[in-house]
Amino acid sequence: MNFKKLPKKLTQYAQIHLITHTDLDGIGPSIVLDAFGIPHIPYYVETRKIDEAVIEKIAELQDQELLIITDLSVNEETAEAISAVNKEPNGRHIILIDHHASALYLNDYDWAEVIPEKNGIKMSATTLMFKNLFDAGFEVTPLQRIEQEDGEESIAIPEYTQKEKDTMLTRVTHFVENVRLYDTWDWHALSIQEAADLNTIFYARRRHEFAKDRMNYILNGSLFTEADQQYLDFSKDELRKILKKKSKQMIIVENYTLKGHDEPINIGVVETDSFFSELGNHLAEKFEEEIDCVFIISLVKDKVSLRSIGQKLDLSKIAKEYNGGGHPNASGCDLSALGMDFISAIFEAQKKA
Repeated sequence: MNFKKLPKKLTQYAQIHLITHTDLDGIGPSIVLDAFGIPHIPYYVETRKIDEAVIEKIAELQDQELLIITDLSVNEETAEAISAVNKEPNGRHIILIDHHASALYLNDYDWAEVIPEKNGIKMSATTLMFKNLFDAGFEVTPLQRIEQEDGEESIAIPEYTQKEKDTMLTRVTHFVENVRLYDTWDWHALSIQEAADLNTIFYARRRHEFAKDRMNYILNGSLFTEADQQYLDFSKDELRKILKKKSKQMIIVENYTLKGHDEPINIGVVETDSFFSELGNHLAEKFEEEIDCVFIISLVKDKVSLRSIGQKLDLSKIAKEYNGGGHPNASGCDLSALGMDFISAIFEAQKKA
């Protein structure tokens, strides 16, 4: 989505709304918008609720307001509703920026940009937001969100020198690349631990605190706070314990047929509420000869994280069949969507273990 092709300039809209995902690559576009000095109201939505959230926001959207959707895709019915809004003469407009291959069908609409890969580099929603703003000529001029005594928030954009802008652009670029590295799992192949640490801190902090600290990094140059570093030291010890423990607890569901894949597969299944990606990739590599993928179940959240290595499976196609989505090697869906047959298969496999 070329921001230059919007019906009006990005800064001319009366209000900008952002509907985005709940993970690191979901908050990334909001931080990037703040870094480029663009006020907006973010809303964080799970994949399964995106269509409902967009339809609700369409009903609330006022004249001369812009809605940006990032790191999420919508179904055909919602896409048609978006097209209808964009044809209206009242200045309301909606665009979508995503990087999941499962959403490529949305490129048929002129208001959507779905780019999983560019010049051989895997994209993230944060990367695409950054590129769009930079290409449209925006400068890094971080806004400051100031909480008032009455609980309301005011926004200020200080004056910055060109040297300050150049320095902060380098920091924003670094942050964006860390998000991309983690979300695409390139950090693992390239052994860039900082990207994984950033994700660890994201889930350890409240969302607004994480965003505030990353804006402080853009302004002052410290990616991690002292408290962040202390937590990272603690979490790495915890991760080692969990990898060892869950490797022993994993159950293998053999020859199970899933929607979105033609042949039966062997699925390694574990239950946990933390370190989904790290655990999934560890198990997929360790048990590569025995399983085709790993399903990490969170009973508390009714979620399943799907992980694999190699190109044998496209987990995004499987997840999409169960109201989820993601990437070929890393996707997710609701546990309840998999149904009782899958739960029963786990219990049967556990009896045989």
